[in-house]
Amino acid sequence: MNAVLLIVIPLLAAFISIVSKKIAPYLLLVVGLFNIVLLFFLENGLVFIGGFDVAMNSDLLGISLLLDTYARMALWLINGLILVIFCLNFKSYKAFSSILLLAMAGLNGLLLTNDLFNFFVFLEISGIAAYLITSANKKPVSTFRYLVIGAIGSSLFLFGVVVLYAMYGTLNMIVMIQAIQASGNYAEVILPFTLMFIGLGVEAKLLPFNAWVKGVLGHSNTLTGPMIAGVYAAAMSFVLGRFITNLFVFEGSLLIVVTVLLALGILAGDVMAFSSTKTREILLFSSIAQASIVALLFVNGVIIWAVYLIIANALSKTVMFLVINKATKDVGSDESEALRGLFVNNKLVGLTFTLVTLSVMGLPLLAGFVIKLNFLTQLAGIGQIVLIAIILVASVIEGIYFVRLIVKLWYPGESEISVKYNYSFKAVFIVIALALLVFGTYSTPLTKLDNTIDTVMEVVNNG
Repeated sequence: MNAVLLIVIPLLAAFISIVSKKIAPYLLLVVGLFNIVLLFFLENGLVFIGGFDVAMNSDLLGISLLLDTYARMALWLINGLILVIFCLNFKSYKAFSSILLLAMAGLNGLLLTNDLFNFFVFLEISGIAAYLITSANKKPVSTFRYLVIGAIGSSLFLFGVVVLYAMYGTLNMIVMIQAIQASGNYAEVILPFTLMFIGLGVEAKLLPFNAWVKGVLGHSNTLTGPMIAGVYAAAMSFVLGRFITNLFVFEGSLLIVVTVLLALGILAGDVMAFSSTKTREILLFSSIAQASIVALLFVNGVIIWAVYLIIANALSKTVMFLVINKATKDVGSDESEALRGLFVNNKLVGLTFTLVTLSVMGLPLLAGFVIKLNFLTQLAGIGQIVLIAIILVASVIEGIYFVRLIVKLWYPGESEISVKYNYSFKAVFIVIALALLVFGTYSTPLTKLDNTIDTVMEVVNNG
């Protein structure tokens, strides 16, 4: 068995499910469980497909996959969340089973592939699946805008890949990294790196490349919200981190431009969330700010805590979008005033929502606090005082709008609202909230990995 099964099995199941739609939901359940279990047995390393091997000087033709600790963490998160989100939406959105299988294959491919052309292929596959998933919002104009912007982003990425191929004659990422390092002329790769960064920034929700986000997440439901804000956001953050730490070289003026853009993205995201009265907009603007923080950490080499932040944000945003989107569906509005008092008759849901929100804010006793404390400490260690100040200012703004939202959801208004969450929803909320609480109060496993990160760092920095 090798890592290619993580792509082939979901892709094959997607085609089979089209022929027999009745078995599609069950195929997704089986494949999702299969992938999660398979990850326990796969060994780290490169997998060469078709008999082509870099050692045989056939890297120009070869297709290779890389499974390392970094990719393994991402794959467990992505496949696990897809499975959980589908189970919660089994009755309402079982028609999207084939699309979710396609999304699983595409995202797994993005996280595993070691050559740029196949990365573009998987980017298109996962993008098509994302466009189809957002059609569940029944807002065709927003989906079309997402499709157009996504197509422009992927085209820019492809153009950057073409330029790199013309320069170095290879698409293998490891070989290309070695060639770039050997040349030592980083100025000549500014153009392709910029184009590729913009292309990835579209899907990673980075300002100013994320004009599609408001239309998609602002009208999301219990399927599209967690899938786009949780699964896709996490997958693209992992991918962006891989490129930033491995391939991209940000130096001089390019580093300044990227840093300024990401810093502005943090502040702009939180300011827009602060100014909004719609709960889904608050969550999506917060996600934009968090995505910029993650990218900023990767740029500054704070890798493991960026990974933890991706995981914590994916879990938290999954809970938050599930809670709010279910309430929006039942109430008919996502205005914070319309949802006032939501937790009066849903105290367990309210408690879990409050805990994951406080974790996103970075309050003590929760995983978000441990993560924020450690990445701020590492930024201080490399002298990034200005970035620390920006993140702290943004955290204050974030704290204000999230506390304001939580207070409204806990204290009733003039009329009582009724929203029913089934036991499966509550079980997922409890598990995620407890996980964030456990790692916030017992952070030894996190800090221990941070102190013994040489293996992970070696894998990440070498492709």
